[in-house]
This record gives sequence, structure tokens and C-alpha cells, in this order.
Amino acid sequence: MTAVLAVALPVFAIIGAGLLAGRQEILPSGDVAALNRFVFRVAMPAGIFGVVAGAPPLGAAEAQAMAIYAIAAAAALTAGYALGRRAFGLTGPEAGAHAFASTLGNAVFLGLPIALSIEGWAQPFVALMLVEGVTVIGIGAALMDKAPDKRLTDYFLAPFRNPLVMATVLGLVVSTFRGVAAIAGAPFDLPGPLATFFLFMGRAAGPVALVSLGLFIATTPRPPLGEVGGHIGAIFAVKMALLPTIMFAGLAFTGLAATTVAGPAMLFCVVPSGVGAFVMASQYGVYARETAAAIAATTAASVLTISAVLAAYAG
Repeated sequence: MTAVLAVALPVFAIIGAGLLAGRQEILPSGDVAALNRFVFRVAMPAGIFGVVAGAPPLGAAEAQAMAIYAIAAAAALTAGYALGRRAFGLTGPEAGAHAFASTLGNAVFLGLPIALSIEGWAQPFVALMLVEGVTVIGIGAALMDKAPDKRLTDYFLAPFRNPLVMATVLGLVVSTFRGVAAIAGAPFDLPGPLATFFLFMGRAAGPVALVSLGLFIATTPRPPLGEVGGHIGAIFAVKMALLPTIMFAGLAFTGLAATTVAGPAMLFCVVPSGVGAFVMASQYGVYARETAAAIAATTAASVLTISAVLAAYAG
């Protein structure tokens, strides 16, 4: 329990600070966009690159966890889309946004700062971010696009316009090169000042991202619960129950449940719906208010889910 409190309480306290700053109008709602740009385009890509490039090449366990998550994410996207179409009569783009919010996790703003604080969790966690960035974001963009002739283009190209995805890919390239160089008897590491730069930028990204999340929750209008309660409940069930259950079953089936990748893999699946789901829904002009409400609901619940994962795997 001490480990849970040491990691979880500061994280949620920083979110609370952003929430209070928004409620008290210390920070205006417009600052969310500026903070997000800094995190997504500068600090977090630098931090991710530094973590991945400085880590050993991915092992078999990480690769298996990536495959399991890909299956779990595909199941969540399918379930979310089917629920949106059949249970709520949503249009295709609306159901796509519903499925996206049911699958995309708040890995960057909430999960990664926690993973970075626990020894051995960062690399497996970032590996799953790569899967999510390439597949979930790509499929989500395709489903929400109202122009059918653009869907294939979005699917293949949209993820690679994401600086987080590109930072992960470049980090994996450098990590692989380091592994090959070590085998060849010519060890290679990033120069000290450069490695320190990436470390400092990564440390800045976490707190800024968490403040931005709290500010977003405080300043984003939400509709009456009666209008979106069923939609929120469906997103909640898929994101916070179905996705983690499939991931846990896959880890158990492959024998990974007792390995070091289990903790970060489960953390990745129990974080709340990501702010990126709201950003994407707003960009495509579909399902934005329902997505915002779902983010608020799942974020509140993640206090329990994240604490449970930390108690089980990091205690």
C-alpha cells in the first residue's frame, strides 16, 4: 500500500491542481491547447525517444505483450463499434468515435508518468504505446472519417504524423542499432549531454500533461447525464472492464502473468479513456460531448483501477 500511495497520490494530486486551477480561473481553458502542444510535440516525444533509445532491444516478452494488446484492442474497437451502431443507433462516424473512446487509453498523460517512476516498466509500456499509436489511432481516424475515399489514406498515414509514434519508432531504431553494435563488440550510447536533455524533457512532460488533464476536465462543458448516461456506461464497460480482462487472459494464457511485463501491460489497459479521443472527435465533428463525459467518468474510476494494479504488481 505504501508503494501505491507513493506513486498514485502525487499523480492524482497534480491532476487535482489542474482541476482547481481551471475551476478558480487561474488558468483559462485556452491554455489546454498550449500545454498539450508542448507535451505532444516537444516534451513527451523527447522523453519517449530517450527512454526507448536508451533501453535494450525489445525481448520476446515485450513482443508477446504487444501482440496480446493488439488482439485486445481489436476486440474493444469491434465491441465499441457494434454497441454504438446497434444499441444506440449511431451513424458510422459516431460509432467510430464511440469505439475509439472505448479503446484509446490516457497512456501519455496518466499512464506513462507512472510507468516511468517504476523500474522496468517504461520500456514495455512504451512498446504498447507504439501498438496503440499505429493501430488504434489509425483505425479510429479511418472510422470517424466521413469521406470513405480517404479512409485508407488516414489508416496508413495518420499514425505516422503523430510525434509520439515517430519518437517511439526512432527510439526503437536507435535501441536496435545499439544492440547490434554491442554484439559486434563496438558498444554505443547516446552522448551524455544529449541523454540528459531527453531525460529532463521527459520529466517535464509528465507534470505538465497531468495539469493539462485536470484543466481539461474542469473547463470542458459536459451534457446532462440523462442524455449520455447509456453511452458513457457502454464506453466504461468496454474500456475499463472488457479490455483489461482480455489483456489479463492473454497474459495468463501465454505465461506472462508472472513476468515483469505484466504490471505495465495491465497499467496500460486500466488507464481511463484518453484526451486524444476528445481531440479526435472534435476534429471530425462527431460525438465530442459524449466522449468528454466518458473521459471524466473513466478518469474518476481510474483512481481505483490504477491503485489496484499498483498494489498487485508494484507493491
